[in-house]
Amino acid sequence: MTLPRPAPMPHHASGKRQDRGTATVELALILPVLATLAAFAFQFGQIYRLQNALQRTALSGARAMSLSPPAQFGSQLAGITAQMLQDLQAAGISGISAGNIQLQCLDVTLSAFATAPAYCLPGASAPADSSLGFVQAVVTLPQTSGLAFPFFFPSGNGTGKTFTGPSTLMASAIYRYAPQ
Repeated sequence: MTLPRPAPMPHHASGKRQDRGTATVELALILPVLATLAAFAFQFGQIYRLQNALQRTALSGARAMSLSPPAQFGSQLAGITAQMLQDLQAAGISGISAGNIQLQCLDVTLSAFATAPAYCLPGASAPADSSLGFVQAVVTLPQTSGLAFPFFFPSGNGTGKTFTGPSTLMASAIYRYAPQ
């Protein structure tokens, strides 16, 4: 005994057209959301890359300071700053100068000296003494141009806020002074 097959459904040309219209409407609704998410992901990647480059440069600068011989500590600060600037430029960061790099001497309690000792001044020839416990490198990058895609978030009263990202990126590293 064979079972009867169900009759095929009638195929209407208007059904396909209606499906295509639905897909177009769905795409029109979801495309702005996907574009905004993609732009946010791109901006996050840019900020993350910049922050990572700043942090690597601060770490290398603080490490170089921590290994400087006591008699040459102050004379090597200018060279360390120049190397940090080269590292930042090699990472594709432009518009940064020596004014954006701060090299500090800290005492054994991780506090900045009230008056910087002579050996902590660039070009100084005085040897570092036992009060120098730690060194710190700080790199700042002001974001004057904002992000490539500023986003406007409207509020209920018709006004809103434009998100342009952080105004300044900063990285800092502290190392114990342990000359080789």
